[in-house]
Amino acid sequence: MVLVADELKRKRAEIGAKIEELRAKIVSLERQQAAFDVVIPSYEPEYSPAGTPRAATWRKRQGVIEVSELLKDVDRRGFVLRTLREAAHPITTAECAKAFARETGLAEDDARLGQVANRFSQTLDRLARTNRVRRAG
Repeated sequence: MVLVADELKRKRAEIGAKIEELRAKIVSLERQQAAFDVVIPSYEPEYSPAGTPRAATWRKRQGVIEVSELLKDVDRRGFVLRTLREAAHPITTAECAKAFARETGLAEDDARLGQVANRFSQTLDRLARTNRVRRAG
C-alpha cells in the first residue's frame, strides 16, 4: 500500500513540474505574440489581433496582474520624481518606463513596459494636479 502511495505522489509531482513548465512556455509565447501584435500594425494599419474576446480578456487580466506584481513594492511617485530630476529635461512616460526597466533589470523590449508606462502616466497626472510637475507640450 505504501508503494502505491509513493508512486502516486511521484507521478503527481511529475505532472506538477510539467504544468509549471507549460505555464512558463505559455507566458513566453504570449509575450512573443504581443510583440507581433505591436509590430504588424506598422505594416498593416487596419490589423486587429484575432482571438476570442474571452481569451483577450484573460490575457489582458493576466497582464494587469503581472504589471501589478511588478510594481507592487515600487514607490511610483518617488521613482517618477527622481527620474525627472536625473533627466534634467522633460521626458515621456515611455522613457520613464525604460528607466524603470534599466533599474529593475527588465529587458527594454519587455511587452509589459507599455502598461508600466501607463501606470507612470497616471502617477504623472496626479503629480500635475498637485502642481508637483508641469506638463511639457
